[in-house]
Amino acid sequence: APPYDATMPEEGTVFRIITSKPNFPVDEFEFTSPASVTGDMASAKDQVDKISVYPNPYYAYNSESINRFNPTVTFNHLPTQATIRIFNLAGQQVRVLEKNDNTQFESWDLKNESGLPVGSGIYFAHIKLPELGKEKVLKVFIIQRAEMLEYF
Repeated sequence: APPYDATMPEEGTVFRIITSKPNFPVDEFEFTSPASVTGDMASAKDQVDKISVYPNPYYAYNSESINRFNPTVTFNHLPTQATIRIFNLAGQQVRVLEKNDNTQFESWDLKNESGLPVGSGIYFAHIKLPELGKEKVLKVFIIQRAEMLEYF
């Protein structure tokens, strides 16, 4: 299965391939494409082993972040429904993320339940996949950017 959430083109879509080599009436071409995986439970179960988080380790930068004030890490290869519970090394739950959409992604803004940035360190993400009856645990290593607080 492809490692992305592919949307099939509309029926009747025409693709044109332009080449400098002339085609003749006797030339024949055949194309195949992977089958759609939407709604395929067996394929979704196969994706569980591919679930990961990036960037990992997070070194105060993610090229996909909007700006440096909104850091994120992204979980991928997730099914429609997932509950991601994030814990620190002491086993304290830091954040719960609930995913319920058709994308394969869920982002964590590196904040705790109170909306404060988490400290640098190692975190565990326990991912529960209720539709599939499966679970997965990932380690996430976070190095936060140094911040200078004017008031505290």
